[in-house]
Amino acid sequence: MSANPIPSIQEPSLPVRHWGRWFFFVVLGLMLVGIGSAVVLASLGKPLTLVPLVAVGQAPPDGLDPRRLALRAEKARAALERVAPQGMYIVVDTYRNKLRVVKQGKVLREALCSTGTGIVLIDPRNKRKWVFDTPLGERVIERKQKNPVWMKPDWAFIEEGEEPPPPGSPERVDPYSLGDYGLYMGDGYIIHGTLFKSLLGRRVTHGCIRLGDEDLEYLYHNVPLGTRVYLY
Repeated sequence: MSANPIPSIQEPSLPVRHWGRWFFFVVLGLMLVGIGSAVVLASLGKPLTLVPLVAVGQAPPDGLDPRRLALRAEKARAALERVAPQGMYIVVDTYRNKLRVVKQGKVLREALCSTGTGIVLIDPRNKRKWVFDTPLGERVIERKQKNPVWMKPDWAFIEEGEEPPPPGSPERVDPYSLGDYGLYMGDGYIIHGTLFKSLLGRRVTHGCIRLGDEDLEYLYHNVPLGTRVYLY
């Protein structure tokens, strides 16, 4: 006797929901809202900007507070005034080869000058070395001389490939190369004239500062002894 098979019960199938289509419409709506907001802001001339968040009642950061900025600027100006040179002084820009005479912050004279080449010369006899730089920093006009005479040092002869004469030799005396006036700053550095005026504005000297005739005469007659010279 065979048993009758139990008929299988099939569950009704549920309809498939189209979630992908709904997601597409939601995203499209958000994009349209964003574009619309941007258009409105652009028409009003007020684009979105990022600003630091500040709590209600809290002062803005120091860097954004106009009153604090003005106070800091005033303190900086006062500090600069305390250290600024007083009276008359000379400023030499060795990069641009410019000399300025300044008094109480006002430029009285600006002149083209020549400064040191930076070349290194070595004495083949004893390996002594000279560096032809204009010294940087602060110096003082120690003395002034009309019709200065240059006593040529050893390097002036070695540079020409000559044997230096003995100290005190007449060959060392040069009454022409320094021009009509000399303002001495110590250690052999001088503000003086030049025979090569076409080279003014270039780095061609052995460390001294060369000026044209009119500018040099102005310094000689208007810059007193003790005047500070700032070289940079």
